[in-house]
Amino acid sequence: MNTRFNTFTKIITLVLVLLIPILVLYWFSNQTSLRVVSGEIEKSMYKDLSFFAAQTDNNAAQLSKSGLLFSEDINVRSLEFLEIATLYEQTSEKLKIYDKLQLVTASSTWDTTISIYAPDTGTFVSSNVSNALDSSQLERNFSRTWQFINDTRPFYRGELRFVRYITEPFNAPLKDAKLIVEVSFPATELIKALDRFKEGGKGDPFFISSDHRVISAIDADRGLQTELINQLDLKALAKKTFTRFTLSGSEYAVSTVWMPQLKLYLVDYLPIQNVVRPITTNSYLFYSSIFFLLIGSTIAAYFLYNNVQVPIRELVRGVRRIKRGDYTTVNVLHPNNEFHFLLVSFNDMAKQIEQLIQNVYLEKISSRDANLKQLQSQINPHFLYNCFTLIRSLTRLGEKETVMELTMHLSKYYRYTTRSERPTAELREEMDLVGSYLAIQAIKVQDLSYEIDIPDSFARLELPRLILQPLVENAVLHGIEPLGCGVIRVRAATADQMNILSVRDNGIGMSEAELAALQRQITLPPLQDKGCALWNTRQRMQLQFGPEAGLRISRLAEGGLCAELYWPAASGPNKTERLPAK
Repeated sequence: MNTRFNTFTKIITLVLVLLIPILVLYWFSNQTSLRVVSGEIEKSMYKDLSFFAAQTDNNAAQLSKSGLLFSEDINVRSLEFLEIATLYEQTSEKLKIYDKLQLVTASSTWDTTISIYAPDTGTFVSSNVSNALDSSQLERNFSRTWQFINDTRPFYRGELRFVRYITEPFNAPLKDAKLIVEVSFPATELIKALDRFKEGGKGDPFFISSDHRVISAIDADRGLQTELINQLDLKALAKKTFTRFTLSGSEYAVSTVWMPQLKLYLVDYLPIQNVVRPITTNSYLFYSSIFFLLIGSTIAAYFLYNNVQVPIRELVRGVRRIKRGDYTTVNVLHPNNEFHFLLVSFNDMAKQIEQLIQNVYLEKISSRDANLKQLQSQINPHFLYNCFTLIRSLTRLGEKETVMELTMHLSKYYRYTTRSERPTAELREEMDLVGSYLAIQAIKVQDLSYEIDIPDSFARLELPRLILQPLVENAVLHGIEPLGCGVIRVRAATADQMNILSVRDNGIGMSEAELAALQRQITLPPLQDKGCALWNTRQRMQLQFGPEAGLRISRLAEGGLCAELYWPAASGPNKTERLPAK
């Protein structure tokens, strides 16, 4: 029982060891993603806020510039002397100025009002014909910069407006001014701008003055803005790109931009949780999946241990006993699963192992003999096809004597190949076959000659049947025949305790790359679209003499190739017999 518990504990520990690095890596990756996404959102928010603030401040600067141009306009300057002109001239000048004012206000993106007042003549001209001069308000609100005031004139009815005054001369006190230009626009223009800006983002921007007067969007969360304003240090905040605040228990990224023209701060705040919610949601889902995976792994580990590990352990014990020669049966467990069948079968098979080993050994011997016969049978048709082609060609040419000679050699060849009572043959029999083959090829290739040097001691050596013919055939077909002339040399020798049977030609040979490809092809099983004669030859040598035997091909210095069959030598040759050359 303790062994079972210890094994199960090891499995759970392994599961935890695999999961802990995954959890740590995911946590680190998740935190990095949160920091990167939050930082990019804050940078993007500050960039958009800066652009919006610059655009708004630029509109105010353009209005100020328009007021300055009006203070220097020649028609406007004529208001200083309008009292000496006739009534018609006064009306004409006012209409000219009114038209210019209308043109400027119509081109403005905001609902702007521009008014001009000449104190010396008491003349007042405004782009809004319903507007009237209020001297007391003028003195009370006079400022050369934009002021955020509550306009009490009857037309505006206490509307919140931004107002700026420009005098002529420019720096003259109010009492010494010859002309006073008033430029104003309602605070609702900034509210509209906030609404448009808010449509393209996720924040809640608002304007705030140094004295904490607020201009916010129509649907602004004023309660949250008030909580934020109570924590703001506007001057310090404007020096930073963004700052984090905690509002109503949530973390917010806050950006502030100073607007020097309007003397306002533009503030925007964005809940970080809303931005990173997809990432946090995925993290919660991942942690939940890991938790349920751990529970499922624990249950699966116990199930697998009880239903797989324990029966396998019994099987392992049984195998170890059989290895020691003990054929006692193992305990049969879990009658309702597949291991019951395995354990019962194992007990049955343990009684027959010795007999099965003997059967496998006999089957291996039979398989080896079958491979020998199969490899040998693949060579027989190879030569036959070429002979039929040659007989057909000679018959067409009317070479009857030559055909008779060829058929004689062919009959000798088939008398040899049809003797299948044993898979091997003496080397002298193989040499007779090669002689008949070369005689046939000499009929086909007129300038073909051949030499055979075989020592007497090699004559009775046993080799696989038809082992040499494919090498001679390749030398003729691929080495000599393309040139139309050449010599084939077949020799036998002993070197380094190895018998070597070589077939040399002085034909066209092949390049180093071609030779390397051919050597690789010899060692690989043949494909359907490639020949297999050389591969078969190498395989038959190894099946007959073991892995030390084989086939190798090399280039000759004088040209052509050399194909060598080699196998371990029992004793070397001591005498050489030279057969007559053709």
